[in-house]
Amino acid sequence: MVSRNQKPRLCIVNTGLAVPEMLLAKGPQRAGGAELQLAQIARQLSQRGWPVTFAFKGAPGSDRGMHTPDIELLSFNGSGAGVPGLRFLTHTLPSNWRLINRANADVYLQRGTGWQNGLLSWLCRRRGRAFVLWLASITDPYCDDPRRSRLPIHERWLARYGLRRADAIVAQTREQQVVLRERHGRDSVVIRNMWALPAGPAQPPEEPREVFWAATMRERKRPHLFLDVAEALPDLRFTMAGGPASDNPELYEETRARAEQIHNVEVLGFVPFREIDQYFARAAAYLCTSTIEGFPNTFLQAWSHGRPVVSTLDPDGIIAEHNLGFHRTGLDGLISAVRLACETSEDYIERTREYVRAYHSPDVIVPQIEELLWSL
Repeated sequence: MVSRNQKPRLCIVNTGLAVPEMLLAKGPQRAGGAELQLAQIARQLSQRGWPVTFAFKGAPGSDRGMHTPDIELLSFNGSGAGVPGLRFLTHTLPSNWRLINRANADVYLQRGTGWQNGLLSWLCRRRGRAFVLWLASITDPYCDDPRRSRLPIHERWLARYGLRRADAIVAQTREQQVVLRERHGRDSVVIRNMWALPAGPAQPPEEPREVFWAATMRERKRPHLFLDVAEALPDLRFTMAGGPASDNPELYEETRARAEQIHNVEVLGFVPFREIDQYFARAAAYLCTSTIEGFPNTFLQAWSHGRPVVSTLDPDGIIAEHNLGFHRTGLDGLISAVRLACETSEDYIERTREYVRAYHSPDVIVPQIEELLWSL
């Protein structure tokens, strides 16, 4: 039993390759919303005296030369060695097992569903430790549904096992919470994504007015829909940030080739997180064209600079409820909403920043996380 004077040791487990970039601003050119939120949680809790270990996937010795004064870093080899078909059993599972044991934490936290949920929940129960699963997408509660899950077949049953046996589950939105209860009979607590406002007042957008888009270029992000809007609004500038997805690099090349034929579009390619804030700050509006999201960090980044969001998705109806931009689905609706958002961009500066401050700031979110951890 951990006393109230001794904070439990927390291990954050993430196998995405974006952890070094999000946590340490170095490493491979990767970006990830889950990794970004976990990095913020790790930093905020460690500043408040919580002993935090961050266990992540990387090349051999990835944690060497990567240091943070308050967070212990552990990495394992994600080189993909072994015989295809057997690699999962002979290399992937054992390396994750060793990593989790090295951390020797009281509470293990993972964001997003996957086979690791099953391993973590089983190991934590075996060793008398607690496991927290934090949902990262509306598809997570559907982890066992072949029609809606994005997981490979061999991961689905382990993901379901972990989801149903986690000691606590955190949802990003009320929608995720409702689906989780209906499909699996599990209760959860809603804790919103964390975001800190930048220092100083927000500045007006640059001229000519610019529309910004940022995501790894995957089919579900629909970069070509962004280009459709750009072609229809030749008097506005459109800028895209994001590198190719490892499972479909051709989409990136197709998008770049088409963008080169549109005079008002610029494709930046991958932009490190530490450099991308300037593009949100100079734009007049942010455009999201995704078909699937959890709660996008890009929304919070745009709102923190006082910029409206035009989106094909509106998690929990937040955009409409708080008047933070426009929710549109069809091309014509997006075109008219983007034009209006750019024309009235200054009207959103105070409202969007106040929303972030009231609902997503570390002062609001971190106490909720601490209360959850103590409850375990």
